Amino acid sequence: MTMEINAAAGQARFDRVAAEWDSNPGRIALARAVVATIRQAVPLRADMQTLDFGAGTGLVTLGLLPHVASVTAVDTSGEMLRVLDEKLRALRIGNVHTMLCEIGKTPLPVSEFDLIVSSMVLHHIPDVPQAIQRLRPCLRPGGWIALADLDSEDGTFHTDSTGVFHHGLDRDEVCRWLRDAMFMDTTSREAHRMVRSSPDGQTRQYPVFLVSGRAA
Repeated sequence: MTMEINAAAGQARFDRVAAEWDSNPGRIALARAVVATIRQAVPLRADMQTLDFGAGTGLVTLGLLPHVASVTAVDTSGEMLRVLDEKLRALRIGNVHTMLCEIGKTPLPVSEFDLIVSSMVLHHIPDVPQAIQRLRPCLRPGGWIALADLDSEDGTFHTDSTGVFHHGLDRDEVCRWLRDAMFMDTTSREAHRMVRSSPDGQTRQYPVFLVSGRAA
C-alpha cells in the first residue's frame, strides 16, 4: 500500500469511527493525562493562542481550554471535526475554531501561535521531521511545542494498522528532530501508560511520552 493510499484509508477510518470515538474510557484517560503532562512541561498562560494538531474530537483541546486563550483545532478528518463542532455548539464555546487541514497541502498561519500540541498523531504521519519543520513557522518566537505519542513498540498496539506509519517513535529521536527545527530546551517525559489485552490473553502496557521544546 502506497503512502498516499494508506493515508487516505486512515482518514476514511477516522471518519467512520468519529461518532463513537469519545465512548472509549481509555481515550478520555489518555487525553486527561496528556493535558496534565503538558501543564507540567510548558508554562501555560491565559493569553496563549494554541494550535492542536490532529485534534480529533477535541479531547485535548477542551482539556487545555481553561488554561489558554484560544485553540485552533486542526485535523484531516471532517467527521472528527464535525463531532467537535457539535460539542462547541452544545457548550456554547466561542474560543475554539476548527480547521480541516492536511499538513503539507493546507497553508497554516505564520507566527500566530504561542503553543502547538498534538496527541497520538505522529505515528500517523509518514515523515515526522518534515511535519515538525512545517509546524515550526506557525509559532511566535519563544512559543512552545508539546507532542505526545507512543514509545517504540513491536506493532501489537494497533489491531487495525490502517493509516499507521510507525510502530511508535523513539522519544530521544523526536527531541533531536525538534532541535533540528531550531527548538531549544527540549525535554521528554512519560505522560501515560495505555493498557491493552493481546490476542493471547496477556495484558500489556504501552508507554506514551511527551516531548516539548521552545522556539528559538
